[in-house]
Amino acid sequence: MKIDLHVHTVHSDGSGTVKDVLRTAKSKGLDGLAITDHNTIEGYFEAESYDFSLLVLPGYEVCTDAGHVLVIGLERTPPKIEIIRYEDLIRWVRKLGGLTILAHPAAGRIHLDRWIRCKPDAVEVLNASYPICRFFMKRSLNIADRLEVPSVAGSDAHCPENVGNSYTVVDASNPSNYDVIKAIKYGNVSFEGKLSPFSTRIRAGLGYMLSVMLPGTHS
Repeated sequence: MKIDLHVHTVHSDGSGTVKDVLRTAKSKGLDGLAITDHNTIEGYFEAESYDFSLLVLPGYEVCTDAGHVLVIGLERTPPKIEIIRYEDLIRWVRKLGGLTILAHPAAGRIHLDRWIRCKPDAVEVLNASYPICRFFMKRSLNIADRLEVPSVAGSDAHCPENVGNSYTVVDASNPSNYDVIKAIKYGNVSFEGKLSPFSTRIRAGLGYMLSVMLPGTHS
């Protein structure tokens, strides 16, 4: 299954409607996607009202004090999500059976000691919005190796046309939320894709720099 694990919509800082995002995902041959707006799951609930024959995973992106984390598979957000500590988020999601992915970890401060002590389930090593792909990919792969967790990919699309530019290939026994999450946790994944247009990556790069200088800023 080809699944884009990192997509934004108008429910946070994306420009595309949920319907446009789903339509693009379908047209590009994806089997599913996770709508991961910042601190909200409303995009997933809206997606449930449409029928595009896609697996839509509940998700959201959280800015913690040790980087951004994608939370996949839960239909609720944690309390005090705006000021949550990294370790508290990982443990909360783990307790509820969800999936945690370090998002674009090489694009900001590296908190390797904390990530090793409290590991996510996976690391996003290919992000289609990376401004300097080879450099960031190498750093991200090294982080995944140090943490000994699976490597995945997502487009980090903030507009519909970039959905599916990079994605994770998941070898799941069934096209379900549970089986996809299980397959990712067990490392039954690979990743493919391409970069988003240069102008998109430059904007993303500025966003990453801002998030480093001003922790808590979305990127």
